[in-house]
Amino acid sequence: MAEKGPGSTGRTQSKRLARAKIKSNDNGIKSSKGHAAAEERAKEIDAAEAKKARRSKITAIAVGAFAIIMALSMMLPSFTYIFGNRQETEQEAAQETAEEKAKTEDAQAEEDASEQTATGMDAVDANYKAVVDPLKAKLKENPEDLATILNLGNDYMSWAGEASAYATDDESAEHVNKLFERAIKYFDQYLELNDSSVVKTSRAMCYYSIGQTDVALSELEALTESAPDYGPAWANIGIIRESQGDQDAAKEAYNKAIEADPDNEYGAKSYANRRLAAMAASQGEGLSDETAESVSDDTETGAEALEDALGGNL
Repeated sequence: MAEKGPGSTGRTQSKRLARAKIKSNDNGIKSSKGHAAAEERAKEIDAAEAKKARRSKITAIAVGAFAIIMALSMMLPSFTYIFGNRQETEQEAAQETAEEKAKTEDAQAEEDASEQTATGMDAVDANYKAVVDPLKAKLKENPEDLATILNLGNDYMSWAGEASAYATDDESAEHVNKLFERAIKYFDQYLELNDSSVVKTSRAMCYYSIGQTDVALSELEALTESAPDYGPAWANIGIIRESQGDQDAAKEAYNKAIEADPDNEYGAKSYANRRLAAMAASQGEGLSDETAESVSDDTETGAEALEDALGGNL
């Protein structure tokens, strides 16, 4: 067997080294591929875990939201009661506030009215007392002084008329009635000494003012029989009938007043024409040419004459 030389041994070792290197490289390639595959697998696992985690989170959120919705739906009646009760409470509070405000305003109005009544009534009483006291003292000296008696009757009638504007309660209304009764007393005293259509008419309207309407009408109708040409008596009958709602009787009386006072001497004609015009307007009726002309020609003189004739009643 031939011996191998040094060169032969070196070549053999080189081949062995080359095979080892190739083998090592093969292992390295395989190792590299395995590592890449492991990393890829790890990535897939991570992605799957992340996806699973996201699903779990979404599910948890969905379940939580559903639970909240269910809870709200179950509590809805309670909320309705709470909100409704609060609204009702607010409305009640507002109503109570309005009622308290109304009570306060009413109380203030009553207080103001009371103060006005006291001040107004006291002022009227003081003014007329200063007028009638000297007349009463004068009448004591001469009980048959017709002028003084008539003035006292007219003054008490005017006093009652002004005071009636402040009669807001039973006590003040009774005070006004007593003033009218004092006027009637002086008119009676006058008529015992002297007959007068003016005084009879004034006395009748005092009776009407204290609620004795039948007495007033009876006296006025008696006066129209004894003095048919005295226009103020007819005018006052018209006033009473109109206040009673008897339109036909009122119109008849006003027309009688116009006939009885053609020259408007007492102001009865002008007053009657104004009332006829007002009644026609309220009923949607037209005026006669004569009435329209009389109303347009009406003057303050005529109104003042009627007021004087009726003792300041109108």
